[in-house]
Amino acid sequence: MKKYRYVALSSLFGVLGRASSAFAQSVNVNIPRGSVVDFTTVSDLINNIATFMIFAGTVGAVIFLIWAGIAYVSAGADQQKVTQAKQMLKTGLIGSLIVFGVGTIIATIRLIGSGDLSQIFR
Repeated sequence: MKKYRYVALSSLFGVLGRASSAFAQSVNVNIPRGSVVDFTTVSDLINNIATFMIFAGTVGAVIFLIWAGIAYVSAGADQQKVTQAKQMLKTGLIGSLIVFGVGTIIATIRLIGSGDLSQIFR
């Protein structure tokens, strides 16, 4: 058994040794050149992500508020459903304020980062 293991390992190392020397002769590495990443590229990326998140949050808040309104109207005289619908409405309004607050903060940071502070007080 040891003899077969020795033969298998020696033949494996022999094949690998020859393959690496053969591959080393035909290596031609072309490293692709990329573009320089600067502040404006990163700023644009963050701006695009923030704009999408604000848009998605706004759409979600509007849908949630409409859903809460429908739940309130359809609650009828059931006090438990009315209380639940009022809680949904309150939660939706708080979520909307958070989304719009984040949008305002991001817009302010973007204006400060651009250096044009005259647009803040417009």
